[in-house]
Amino acid sequence: MSDFNLQVNYREKKGKSYRKELARREMVPGVVYGKGAGSIPVELEYRSLRTILQRGGKPVIDLTVQGPGAGETRNYKVLIKEMQYDPIKGDLMNIDFHQISLDDDIQTAVPINYVTGKVNGIVQYLLRELQVSCLPGDIPQEVTVNVDGLAVGDTITVQDIAVPDKVTVLDEPDTAVVTVVAQQAEDKPAAEEEAEGAAEAEAQEE
Repeated sequence: MSDFNLQVNYREKKGKSYRKELARREMVPGVVYGKGAGSIPVELEYRSLRTILQRGGKPVIDLTVQGPGAGETRNYKVLIKEMQYDPIKGDLMNIDFHQISLDDDIQTAVPINYVTGKVNGIVQYLLRELQVSCLPGDIPQEVTVNVDGLAVGDTITVQDIAVPDKVTVLDEPDTAVVTVVAQQAEDKPAAEEEAEGAAEAEAQEE
């Protein structure tokens, strides 16, 4: 079962100038790759991706590739593997789709959602994603870590995180996910430091 249907076109052209042309048409270049697909260059309208990207997580996509021949189509179950953005404008520049089988486990990263609250100390977030293995249809959209009520010295490790029964965590169980440290003393104002320095100098002269 797929979460979304998406249609893309076989991309025959490449190069910087063609990428600019696609951007003007609000289209995005990409690649579909996998054991059955090989490596297929594609292009698609950005607006057709919007709903999928807003969903977040790792949704399974039923991808239809139109072309290169007239009337030729190919269908693949895929996940979005990687997206590249323009560092200045923030526009999506390229997207990679990874062909999958719904019957085979895959390894992927799941984002960690930290639930904040009252914490006695400074919270240090050490992991942003959890590496897991499961069937494509069982990939959780996120995993939740609650830091409410933690105090200085408290640490949450990978083995403390609850995941669905069909999901296997690949990170080492004792890997620290989040920890709480003491708040550092604030720096003294410059005037106060000068006054203390002068007092010490006077004491030495005496």
